[in-house]
Amino acid sequence: MGAAVADGGMMPHMDSGPQNGSERRDTDDATYSPVEAGRVLGVSAERVRQLVDAGDLNGEKRGGRWHVFKVSVHDALETRGSPRSKRSPESFEDGAYEAAELRATVQDLSYRLGRSEARAELTELAESTIREDLERERRRADRLEDEARQLREQLEASRRGFWKRLFGG
Repeated sequence: MGAAVADGGMMPHMDSGPQNGSERRDTDDATYSPVEAGRVLGVSAERVRQLVDAGDLNGEKRGGRWHVFKVSVHDALETRGSPRSKRSPESFEDGAYEAAELRATVQDLSYRLGRSEARAELTELAESTIREDLERERRRADRLEDEARQLREQLEASRRGFWKRLFGG
C-alpha cells in the first residue's frame, strides 16, 4: 500500500497490492490517529484534519477513519517545531516581558472601558435631561396655545357691536 496525500477531503489513491492482515497492521503502526498526531504536534485533532486536507500532512481516510502518517507528523514537527519545544530557558525572560506588556495592555483597556462607561452614563443623563426639557416645552406650548385660543375668542367677542353683544347675536 503506498503513501497518499489527502486532497480536499477526497479519498486518496491507494496502491493495489495484497491486502493481508499483516500488511494492514504494518501500515497502522506507521500511522497516527488525528488525536495521536495532535498530541505529538501540540494541536487539536480538528487542526490535524485541516492540515491533512490542506496537504501539510500526509494521511489517508480508510474505513471512515483518518490515518496520518507518522513520518509526515515527525517531519512537520522538525520543520515547524512543537509549541512546547519552542520554550527555551531564555524564552522565559521574553515571556515575562510579554506578560508585562499584556498587563499594561489590559490596564490601558480597563482605563478606556471605564472612560467609555462614564461617557455612556453622561450621554444617558444628557438624553434624559433633554427628553424632560422637551416634554416640559411641549406642555408649555400646549398651555400657550390654549391661552392664545381664549384671547382670540375674547378679541372676536369685543369686535362685535354693542347691540349684538347686548342682545346676543
